[in-house]
Amino acid sequence: MENQREVDINVLVQIYNQRLSILSNQNVLLEAKIQTQAQEFAEERKKLIEQNIQLQKHYEKTQKEGKQEEATVN
Repeated sequence: MENQREVDINVLVQIYNQRLSILSNQNVLLEAKIQTQAQEFAEERKKLIEQNIQLQKHYEKTQKEGKQEEATVN
């Protein structure tokens, strides 16, 4: 009867290692996903900043041309 209540230490270690491995793999996968999203965010941010700069230049050019036309008309 006593043998039925005991746990085989090898089985216990095997199960523990399996669970630990699964959790570790999940952790690595989540870290990879976070890094991927961080990289995508940085790339998208860079594109938006570049687009903003181009729009600002276009706006300033348009404003300058508008003022020149006003001066010519007056």
